[in-house]
Amino acid sequence: MEITKELRTLAKFTSGTVPVISVYLDTQWRDQHQRERATTFLESHIRQARALEPETAVARQSLARDLERLTQWGQQYLHSAGESPMPGVVLFACSAADVWVEFPSPLPFEDEFTVADRPMLRQLARLDDDYTNALLVLVDSRAARIYEVVLGGFLAETDFASEVPGRHKQGGWAQARYQRHVQEHIDRHHKEVAAYIAAYMASHPHTQLIVSGQDETVASLRHWLPTSMHTQVIDTLSLDMHDDRHHMLEAARAALQRHERDEELTTVHRLLNRAGHGGLATVGLQETLAAVNTGRVHKLVMHRHVPNRGWRCRHCGHLGDSVPLQCPVCGGEVETVDLGEAIVSGVLQTDGFVELIEPEARLAAYEGVGAFLRYH
Repeated sequence: MEITKELRTLAKFTSGTVPVISVYLDTQWRDQHQRERATTFLESHIRQARALEPETAVARQSLARDLERLTQWGQQYLHSAGESPMPGVVLFACSAADVWVEFPSPLPFEDEFTVADRPMLRQLARLDDDYTNALLVLVDSRAARIYEVVLGGFLAETDFASEVPGRHKQGGWAQARYQRHVQEHIDRHHKEVAAYIAAYMASHPHTQLIVSGQDETVASLRHWLPTSMHTQVIDTLSLDMHDDRHHMLEAARAALQRHERDEELTTVHRLLNRAGHGGLATVGLQETLAAVNTGRVHKLVMHRHVPNRGWRCRHCGHLGDSVPLQCPVCGGEVETVDLGEAIVSGVLQTDGFVELIEPEARLAAYEGVGAFLRYH
């Protein structure tokens, strides 16, 4: 599932007078109390939405159909037996436009229920940016187990087992020859595992690699990997090959989170350095808004929570922070918006990229927002 493509499609969708429902839920429940919290949140907001009165009959019918379908979805999803398969879920609904899009998430979302003229995308943009696919490789001298980690879950598992001779009790030359024979088997095993990894990553070039094993084994595996792939090894772990799958998944998630934070710090450093030297970058709310409004943003870098309220022109789509009586660009009517949400949508509409990061002191000095630019 390509979330970037879906995000851009959703960002370009506006329904006019027909309402669009956006629902984000934290579904990481481990007991009935947590499950009831999610259920109460959804049911309460559905009741409130039923009281809305859209202007047209088409809009009222569309909203009623969406709320009925959402009620049925909630009864099935929130009341199914066992734990939730994923910590979060988001869906967008607009029956008049035949829209029903659902995404599971490896991270819990903040509960959110919105009825508006377009999808709310900021939380989903965070998911798109943060979670790259990864291979978790557990390897020893005789076997290997490879897990494909997609959106925080195990999608596929591949096992390798090699017939490596055991220890030989003879000494002298016979022992040396036998040890070389054993090492040849081990090398062949690691070469086969490395070939599988290289083939997979060649067809999935943005995949990260997490390796678990003893130091000698990891070094041997890396020896057989193409040198160009060494930089994709983001962490080495010490997991038991027969460990609990849940524990292994949590270890993979933690490794990806550490890697993501390191990447965020590197991105902020590059952004500030480029902006400070007059390059194709800008920092601060006003300068970034100007770049968003002119379609110059290649990649937005923003704190995940930018609380500013702002405005958007209903006619030309121009964004600003201090709400005016009318749009200063075209004179059109303006509406109050969540400015962070509107900035994210504005960048996606022009096929830009979005990186939402944890609070970072250096970027906080510039109101928590900046952008790499396509041109000045």
